Amino acid sequence: MKWEGCFRFRALLVALAVMTAAPAMAKVTFPVAVPAECVALAQQEGVPLVITSKYEATKAKYKLARLRDRDPMVHECRAAVERGRKAALQND
Repeated sequence: MKWEGCFRFRALLVALAVMTAAPAMAKVTFPVAVPAECVALAQQEGVPLVITSKYEATKAKYKLARLRDRDPMVHECRAAVERGRKAALQND
């Protein structure tokens, strides 16, 4: 059970990092809010709902990448991050 919680925490952090630290994005303004699909996961894991620095974003990106996609919450969170990243790229 403890490992599952750790994995969910990592998923949330990486999701946030992907949204804020994507190489194609020229400029990122902090703080960045967690996508709506990731909020439940964030609250369950005791993670803040806002990323406040590039360091936190990079750490979150790394951790989400390590999570297993079998968990529905992780899968939804990753999909939300990808949609957010694409939307940000279109707005640039």
